[in-house]
Amino acid sequence: MSERRFTDREIGVILRRAVEMEEGSPSSKVSGARGLTLKELQEIAEEAGISPAMVSRAATEVEGKGGPDPVSIGGPSGSKKEVRILPGKLDWEEVGELMRVVDQEVDAQGTVVEALGGVRWTSNTRFLSTQVSLEPSGDDTLLQVEERYSEMVRGPLHGIPAGWGLMIGLALGVEQWGLALPLLIVLVAVATLVGWGAGDLVWRGISAGSRKRVHALTERLTTDAARLLPPPSERHSNSP
Repeated sequence: MSERRFTDREIGVILRRAVEMEEGSPSSKVSGARGLTLKELQEIAEEAGISPAMVSRAATEVEGKGGPDPVSIGGPSGSKKEVRILPGKLDWEEVGELMRVVDQEVDAQGTVVEALGGVRWTSNTRFLSTQVSLEPSGDDTLLQVEERYSEMVRGPLHGIPAGWGLMIGLALGVEQWGLALPLLIVLVAVATLVGWGAGDLVWRGISAGSRKRVHALTERLTTDAARLLPPPSERHSNSP
């Protein structure tokens, strides 16, 4: 009898259950912790014959894409973020060049500070904050770009048009058409939803623009960093 072969779905369920059982074991080294670090993933993958470098690249793609915006009655999140792992360490001159690129690309004045062994560029306006950070991560450099809109933008964009819709519905239903109460309620509800929808459409356009800017800046910095960093062959030959 041939040995059973599990499907990809079954493999995922088995591994997930094994992790749950391991976390529940008193002897577990990661008791109370959730998930695995990148290093742990690489070690597991290497035992399975998968290149740790491929795991790192896959993790970078997952972190960078960030997944779809969560469903919310208030529309997409006001925060957009992308992450990249740059293969190599940047010296201070190279970091400075990348920070100058950020100054050129972002339409706001920013400040640069050293934090946790890395460098962080930050700008804050009344409605929008932008942050770019470069931090050492083992033999690599972690790049993170984030834009965050204040709730002072999203809230009024939905609330004000919805309020105008409510008032217009009341004015038309009571003063112009003299509708009975049930029809008036329906009209007001529809007018409010139309106003909210108009505000939501504007917010989604703003959110899409933010995502586009974050992606463009991340790609620009990744490309420039690849130009500044030595090729893999030189890095390996220079390593002790």
